[in-house]
Amino acid sequence: MIAEKLTWVTGSSLWKMKLCAAPRRLVLFYLVLMLSVHFCWCTITSSAAELKVRRIETSPIVAPASEKPDQLPLSRVVRGNREIAVAWLAGPTDRYRHGVLGDDLEATRLVVETRSGKRLQVDLPLRRVFEDLEPRLADVDGDDRDEIIVVESDTKSGASLALYGIVDGQLKRIVATSFLGQPYRWLNPLGVGDFDGDGKLDIALVATPHIGGKLRIYRFENSNLSLFAEYPGISTHQMGSTELGLGRVVSASPRDQLLVPDQARRVLMLLEWSPNQWQVVARTQLPGRLGSSLTPTDDGEWRFHLEDGRHFVIQINR
Repeated sequence: MIAEKLTWVTGSSLWKMKLCAAPRRLVLFYLVLMLSVHFCWCTITSSAAELKVRRIETSPIVAPASEKPDQLPLSRVVRGNREIAVAWLAGPTDRYRHGVLGDDLEATRLVVETRSGKRLQVDLPLRRVFEDLEPRLADVDGDDRDEIIVVESDTKSGASLALYGIVDGQLKRIVATSFLGQPYRWLNPLGVGDFDGDGKLDIALVATPHIGGKLRIYRFENSNLSLFAEYPGISTHQMGSTELGLGRVVSASPRDQLLVPDQARRVLMLLEWSPNQWQVVARTQLPGRLGSSLTPTDDGEWRFHLEDGRHFVIQINR
């Protein structure tokens, strides 16, 4: 007979349970029971949609984008339709040798060209890098001007998601999430969408996609990014790969949804954040391990290939 104390922390509650003079088997029984109850509370399954996967012969080859001065190798130039016409990552350095994106080089500089032809840039301090391959343009605050979403990493504290924009004619960091807390911990931005149905854009990312990845959704309000939803066991990246789009935002009403693989990248799930809980709208088993980004087609499908080289498309039937 022993004395035990268990503490269970979730995003919305703190449970404490003291088991005095209880056998270890009883401790484990209560722990399993609490996990089961919590999982059932935060996730429900729906049959509102169906994911259909079919094999195709091959996928079209995408031509590489044009390069910019001092551009980070393997990175992509992004073009916008608002004030920011072009954005790219530059200033390669090996001062943070994580290698999560295929080599030891990361960017030290974010550069944009405006619609008027002006070039703006921001250079990071010595202990920071942009641990990313593409800046993402989105009007997150609804002011009809794009912000830039990018992964900014610290050599001591790991990755954070940062939001940059043009402020008073200068390219500046507007806000960022907290760093993950230790070096060589990375996150993969997933995209933006109205995930809570309030009419405003939210930001989705997967923190530590190689280590029990957590899907996290943030609101941008009052010049802050606030976490309001989290889903465990998601991986949108393979270590060492330059493919960043293994998860995608899916437009839907009344709330946008997320098409994401599980940690093993063998199951695709369509997730929706309903009021205070996750809903698995649809899921499907893949005939192998997902090995590429999900690329949208003109037919409303998503094209991808597996690690074994076979090509498929996935369709959402509602």
